[in-house]
Amino acid sequence: MREEKLNLKQVLDLAVRYHTQGRLAEAETLYKRILEKNPYHTDALHLLGVIAHQLGKHEEAVKDISRAIQLNPVSAIYYSNLGMAYDALGKDDEATENFRKALERDFKYDKAHLAHYNLGVYFMERGDIDRALEHYNKAIELDKNFFEARWNRSLILLLLGKFKEGWDEYECRFKKEKPTDIRVFDKPKWNGSLLGRKRILILSEQGFGDTIHFIRYISLVKERGGYVIFECKKELRRLFENFPGIDEFVEKDKGIPKVEFDCYIHLMSLPGIFNTNFDSIPNKVPYIWANPALVEKFKDIYIPVDCTKKQECIDRDSLKKCNIIIGNLCNFNNNLKIGIVWAGNPQQENDKNRSTSFEKFRTLKDISGVSFFSLQKGEASSQLTDPKIIDLERYIADFADTAAIIENLNLVISVDTSVAHLSGAMGKPTWVLLSAAADWRWLLQKKDSPWYQNMKLFRQRKLGDWDSVFWEVREELRNILYKK
Repeated sequence: MREEKLNLKQVLDLAVRYHTQGRLAEAETLYKRILEKNPYHTDALHLLGVIAHQLGKHEEAVKDISRAIQLNPVSAIYYSNLGMAYDALGKDDEATENFRKALERDFKYDKAHLAHYNLGVYFMERGDIDRALEHYNKAIELDKNFFEARWNRSLILLLLGKFKEGWDEYECRFKKEKPTDIRVFDKPKWNGSLLGRKRILILSEQGFGDTIHFIRYISLVKERGGYVIFECKKELRRLFENFPGIDEFVEKDKGIPKVEFDCYIHLMSLPGIFNTNFDSIPNKVPYIWANPALVEKFKDIYIPVDCTKKQECIDRDSLKKCNIIIGNLCNFNNNLKIGIVWAGNPQQENDKNRSTSFEKFRTLKDISGVSFFSLQKGEASSQLTDPKIIDLERYIADFADTAAIIENLNLVISVDTSVAHLSGAMGKPTWVLLSAAADWRWLLQKKDSPWYQNMKLFRQRKLGDWDSVFWEVREELRNILYKK
């Protein structure tokens, strides 16, 4: 039957069929044809808005779906999809309000689990843990195979210190729509049993900081016997070169390592395998050590911060010959030497909350008796404009260099980044600056860490409030210097 001879219902049915088949252009044409005949056809308006959202035209989607809601304010799915369009525009409050309205109209509508999930994300990002957990639980009640919700729930359970439940749910990261690791292995996953002479492949995952944090478990694996092959990114290879318990390294790429192995396990599954709880966390530090030769090398890098020639003196003899009066030479005085980092990987999901800007560190710069060294790498390093802060980025090729520099410092102050984990793993006094929506491993409200005995945690009182964090750090520094 020719399309022009169909009635509006038949045209809508055909448009929906095209839509579900991914033939968006054809569906869009039919929705518009319906609206030419009936400008008040709410389903056509709504679905036209959905297509706009799918095509990345989110403002247009908001306009169309909002018009459909004006004409039919009782449909839960309309509000839900309007919430999705607002979410894509980064308008969290508007998105949340529409997800809430959708559930008010029908708490079991077809996509109610998604509304609960999005509300869970909203409250989780704002540090409202109880409400986030409530919505994740409801999402899972509606769809027990909703692994995104189960993964996020695991993060809350771990945050609350409910480790047994948390580790179990943490394995859902491999079943999400976008799994942590999409590779398929034809060998069995290790269950913690004795290894004997078996070759076990341990796979690194997620960020650099995660690898540094959980590599401590390799010694426990080695106690079960076997030959340990560790996969890691090249930036970490030199740092772990002599790590106890690793028999062989293989560089991480997108494929399955070309190495013989009998079984495998992902690094961040090890806490669950070893039934980690507060009493059994392997928290002895240091468990990572800097290369002594590199430590010595960085002892010979000196930068006179008040030198008008902006020159770099790389040995003591050069400094002795320098006829410029140097007001503050960091390695030749008794100043407290502090490494600072203000931003992490911008691709990390929670980076907008965990990272800050160099400007916030200006709160500390006028404290006498302190020399600051920037360990910041990447695009955020361009924020450093203060010549009194020593920029060491050009010396850092990988984490082995960072470790050697840290060994020459007295203290590291960092937001939640890989450098904070490295400093913690080396046993160096480390102050971590945390968002109100902090990662699960920092738990709730604690000022210390069960993972690193040498850490002190400084937390936002409310999301985005870095000023109070830096004033607290400032006072703590002044107290240390006064006692000193």
